[in-house]
Amino acid sequence: MKYISYFFIAIASAFLVILLSLSSCSPNHKAMTNQPMAMKDRPQTSQQTADTTVKIRNFKFEPANLAIAVGKTVQFINVDEEPHTATATDGTFNSKALDTNQTWNYTATKPGTYPYICSVHPFMKGTLTVTQEKK
Repeated sequence: MKYISYFFIAIASAFLVILLSLSSCSPNHKAMTNQPMAMKDRPQTSQQTADTTVKIRNFKFEPANLAIAVGKTVQFINVDEEPHTATATDGTFNSKALDTNQTWNYTATKPGTYPYICSVHPFMKGTLTVTQEKK
């Protein structure tokens, strides 16, 4: 009889340990919120109309060399499976990481030649030439 009570205590203890382990696996509803994720570090998908497009495909910028006028907008779209950026080497612009089919727009504000790379894959290079707006 004595051993039977030990057996039931062991079974009850094991059941309690399993129950507590499983309850810790369930989501904590109090910790979850309906707040949207912060957008400051994520690439922006702009609804602004672009004047021209640079596709990021096969680890290349297409076209690699592009000329636009001041005030014009270029849209970068990543069609690769890997994340990429469009980052001016002088810091003028930086798209942050673009996932597959994400877009980012840059509106040129100052004439000049702006070499850019993908900061994830620095062997990817392009050049944006911004000319003075025609009057």
